[in-house]
Amino acid sequence: MALPDISMRQLLEAGVHFGHQSHRWNPKMAPYIFGERNNIHIIDLAQTVPMFYRALQAVSDVVAQGGRVLFVGTKRQASEVVADSARRCAQYYVNSRWLGGMLTNWKTISNSIQRLKTLESMLEEGVQGLTKKERLSLTRERDKLERALGGIKDMGGIPDLLFVIDTNKESIAVAEARRLNIPVAAVVDSNSDPQGISYPIPGNDDAGRALALYCDLVTRAVLDGISRGQGDMGVDIGASEEVNEAALDDASFGGEVPEAGPVTEESAANRDVLVAAEAEAANPDPESSVQTDKAPPSPGKAGDVEPLFARPEGDADDLKKINGVGPVLEQKLNQLGITRYAQIAGLDQADTQRLDAALGSAGRVEREDWIAQATALVKEQEAAA
Repeated sequence: MALPDISMRQLLEAGVHFGHQSHRWNPKMAPYIFGERNNIHIIDLAQTVPMFYRALQAVSDVVAQGGRVLFVGTKRQASEVVADSARRCAQYYVNSRWLGGMLTNWKTISNSIQRLKTLESMLEEGVQGLTKKERLSLTRERDKLERALGGIKDMGGIPDLLFVIDTNKESIAVAEARRLNIPVAAVVDSNSDPQGISYPIPGNDDAGRALALYCDLVTRAVLDGISRGQGDMGVDIGASEEVNEAALDDASFGGEVPEAGPVTEESAANRDVLVAAEAEAANPDPESSVQTDKAPPSPGKAGDVEPLFARPEGDADDLKKINGVGPVLEQKLNQLGITRYAQIAGLDQADTQRLDAALGSAGRVEREDWIAQATALVKEQEAAA
């Protein structure tokens, strides 16, 4: 599987080029605006295409290294498509309301997630000795927590990348990600601020067809990253006992965008602008447009990692018991020479920084408290012995 292709026609049919009314614009978006028509800003799709492709590359690279992607879109028209897309590629989402501190105060959020799981278990098994009113109260509490935290209850730790729709509405999420040095790929409309966004994607963040296209392409990039990660581990995907049906869906592997609806008065008025945009994309000005061949190269495979620590003797521990460590990341740690809980528990500040640099995880070891988790696992081993 490969990264999905992005064509100018796809973006035009989905209405990605339509910005907000010109008086509502953010001047910082000026470099990404093609022009103005009928008091509506037209976004320069010649820049959107390569910038979107770089964002998809970043998503795929993060997932291939064992990372997690969090889809964020709480506006009404984005809520359902964000949840469906995240489920389709086995990632995580927030589509109801962003709770302040959802990233920066993860410990408290974890307690709420644990409460949600406890309520689900209680209600599934059937609560004995409670009145109808008490059961109804528990059900309402579970539903409230499910709306807010249902999309991240299995995430297990801080995500490695955020994909955000509408940075104005999700400004708190973006601010928390920046504070934790988590990269953000986001759709930025003509009224948005692109500064501070790691991978900005200039485009319409209101139209339903545009949102569906964004989420579909990011979903396919995630599936590409999963495929690459399993390939790095030597997993034969075709021989797997369980096949993700969503991954086999036509839409997941480059299904065509639904046919365009009827031509509106607005689109007819802007037809000459669209033709000019497509012509410019076909013959871009090297001084003004962004070239796709400048996209950052993909990182090396896990097998290319050189040992960083002395490998201890004896059987390796199951490092996947540490929240935030998956099969791909475990293999990379083993390549670096880390095979035991005790090694992680004994990391000092300098070793932690070296490990973060080798993993390219931007403070993940400290952020997810691997040392404390490993220390607890070492104590469990000692108690069992």
